[in-house]
Amino acid sequence: MPAQIPPEAQSIGRARGRLSASSLTSFLRCQNEWFLNYRIGLRGPLSPHQVMGIEVEDALCSILMHRCPSITSFEELVEWVIALVPEHAKSALNKGRETFENSMWNSGVFDDHFDEEKIAMMLTNGINLQLEEVKNCYNSGGGIHEFDVPAPCWENPPHFTQPHKANSMVVWKDNPHNFSDQITWQDAWEIARPWVKDPRNPEPQRMYHKDRWASGECDLVLRWDGKIRIIDIKMGDGQGAFASSLDAQLNFYAWLWNETHDISCDGLEGWYLTNGLRKVVEVEPLKTEEYRSIHDKMKSWDCDNSLPIASPCKSESQRFRWCCVTEVPYPAPDIRMPCEPLSSIPSRVSVRGSLQGAWGPLPNHYGEMVLGAMIKSGDNMVTLEESQPGAFPAMHDAEQNEVIITGALPGVWRGQPRLYLDEKSAIVTESSNTLTRLGMLRTKANVEGVVISCSKRDGKRADGRPWSMLSFHIWDGERVAEVVAFGSAINGTMLSIRPGVIVRLISAELGWREGLVQLRIDSRVTRTEIITKT
Repeated sequence: MPAQIPPEAQSIGRARGRLSASSLTSFLRCQNEWFLNYRIGLRGPLSPHQVMGIEVEDALCSILMHRCPSITSFEELVEWVIALVPEHAKSALNKGRETFENSMWNSGVFDDHFDEEKIAMMLTNGINLQLEEVKNCYNSGGGIHEFDVPAPCWENPPHFTQPHKANSMVVWKDNPHNFSDQITWQDAWEIARPWVKDPRNPEPQRMYHKDRWASGECDLVLRWDGKIRIIDIKMGDGQGAFASSLDAQLNFYAWLWNETHDISCDGLEGWYLTNGLRKVVEVEPLKTEEYRSIHDKMKSWDCDNSLPIASPCKSESQRFRWCCVTEVPYPAPDIRMPCEPLSSIPSRVSVRGSLQGAWGPLPNHYGEMVLGAMIKSGDNMVTLEESQPGAFPAMHDAEQNEVIITGALPGVWRGQPRLYLDEKSAIVTESSNTLTRLGMLRTKANVEGVVISCSKRDGKRADGRPWSMLSFHIWDGERVAEVVAFGSAINGTMLSIRPGVIVRLISAELGWREGLVQLRIDSRVTRTEIITKT
């Protein structure tokens, strides 16, 4: 893909605070659902369709990355590419089934929804849509095929936005295609090949707005005719509940493309693989100030982690659409000492001290580039850090002398207290707020709650090293909080957690995401106990 390095220069993470196509369409459909999904982080069980939506798309892109052998007709081209379908359909099915069955929390019977024949049919429909492009390219006598970032092909090396971080031990094929004087079907296939997400590249392949607040990742981009057409691949038939979101989704991509590229987007299409529908969408993106207004509204949303929410949506939707829940489907736990309710965790503190040692932007524990500094009072010195990129850009503007910091979020990282600053924080010289001594900052919590959602993600960094993240949400009868664990902190006890289980956490570290408390598991000090099932 024509991906970019985000403005933070090193981070390639998916920051929750950025406006994305999925968060935008969710916000436009139901603001309550957006808040619970994108701010609280609540999810439902993994479904077979969620898994296969990703696997089928990857399989189609993998087929398009093949290079056509020597042929003499369009019929031979069709015969060759369709012959690739069975192998990729089988692989997609096996990967999807494994992902589904190994997930922490799923719903449904995988084989009741998918088999090789169904996946092969969807891949064939997607291929036929691309073959229309190949035929048009051939009939036009060719098209543009020389780009700074070529379309991914198995015969050529992948393109990395950060090549210095890629695994230098991997050797890639490098067999350029030799174009004929007069266009051939092999040439047309090569020229019409779209940009796709390269499966060999572990980096997120996204576009990033220069001012950091928006990002997006396209499925396909066609450009052989000199025009930019952004394509979104859908596994359905264009009649589903979310089909109406296609226009807003694609126009967000068009706007972001125009903001990040010299050449503008000319066309938008949705490709539906169940029936082979090509849905053309009018290019009518909102203005930058309109997208920014939506983003600002998201950022200013009241961070209330009460559950159920005060005004549930009136819907007969599925049980785990949390915006419609009027009653959590588990009884509240009986919280006893040494545990305390989630509402007892202090969310904001004010401190006095001398500012010292401004630093950054440097990567935080999520790999996001943030500003930092130190504050000292007596013998106590605590690190200050933006809660996320761009959350407190004025950190280095204050004079390095005696100040009061208000609205700071107390936390801890690697055993050391830390104060996170965001839009609700301030550095002032006078304040009537009650002050907390630096040596008395709250950095840990003992909590107990019933698990209402859980998931685990695995992946690879740009250098090929694996990473793992496990998260679950606990509900104490009034409020909900996310708990996360990374890498070696994920043990057998945590892997056995499922919704309905009561979990007690002793010495969980305090962290913050989007102004909401996030409890982190430190394998050295946090004790995780499964009390019982409700």
